[in-house]
Amino acid sequence: MKAFYILICFNTLLINKCISQENCSSLFTLNTDSTFEMSAYGTANNLLSVTNYEVSRIKQTLDGKKAFLSAVNKDASKERDTLEQSNYEIECTSKSVVLNHRNVVPAFLYDEYSNLEFDISRISLEVPKKLEVGQSLDDAVLEIDILATPIKHKMKYLLRDRCVTATETITTPAGTFDCIVIESKTSMKPQNENAGFVKHWFAEGVGFIKQVDYNKKGQVSSVNILTELQL
Repeated sequence: MKAFYILICFNTLLINKCISQENCSSLFTLNTDSTFEMSAYGTANNLLSVTNYEVSRIKQTLDGKKAFLSAVNKDASKERDTLEQSNYEIECTSKSVVLNHRNVVPAFLYDEYSNLEFDISRISLEVPKKLEVGQSLDDAVLEIDILATPIKHKMKYLLRDRCVTATETITTPAGTFDCIVIESKTSMKPQNENAGFVKHWFAEGVGFIKQVDYNKKGQVSSVNILTELQL
């Protein structure tokens, strides 16, 4: 009887694992050997930082799985090389992928507040599992804390009228990718003239490839881009 009970438990765990893997979006393909690098560029197309991410652990959830990322950020805007270590997450559910890492924050903020620390632990950018051109997406709000000890400045990066607008093939230093493009109107609280609208590129089998923010005049204000990838 005990052996039968153990067998049932094992089969239940195996089935749940298979279901969670099937539920995951094709935008989530990370495993425990995955690494990737994102580079951030400012308003003057100046390199601001290079962030190297490594998957430290993957946890199966009831509705998918979650990757825990360890990140090392090299800030190019400071006179001396500084390496900042942080931890982030990317979660896949039956309905979406949720991104939590520093490169979904518009890079112009890192340019403007280069001497201050950021707390972006509460940010999350959600992308639905199924995407097709013409599809409207829910609005999103990314909450950002900028630390100027002992004061904490709270900011909000708002994405409105999100819509899948096109499919494009783009090339980055990490390779060439067939992407789907999501565009959103953006604004900041407090107000920031560098926010106007944003374009995100996502590729099946890879995930987040590129983000370009534009100011109110339609000029590029900053770029986050995938520069290395090892799945």
